[in-house]
Amino acid sequence: MKMNNKESLLKKLFQKEIPRNFTVKELEKLLRECNCTKHQGGRGSGIRFYHNSTKRVLAFDEPHPGNNLMIYQIKKIRQFLKDIGEYKEE
Repeated sequence: MKMNNKESLLKKLFQKEIPRNFTVKELEKLLRECNCTKHQGGRGSGIRFYHNSTKRVLAFDEPHPGNNLMIYQIKKIRQFLKDIGEYKEE
């Protein structure tokens, strides 16, 4: 059975070892599929994702230089996805 994009991105994000190559683009794609809307954050490089059902917000500065998310951001994203019910511990 072929995994859809959302499932494969969740699998990559939640692999045992925190991925160091998860990009902002992948995050945007995943959160769009999880019913989230992207907004600019309060400051210049800030981004926010608003979960339309739970009204929860994920916010942080975009990584720079580069596109890969930092470990602390991945941890924050993982918790957000658990909080909004998109990922259940196995």
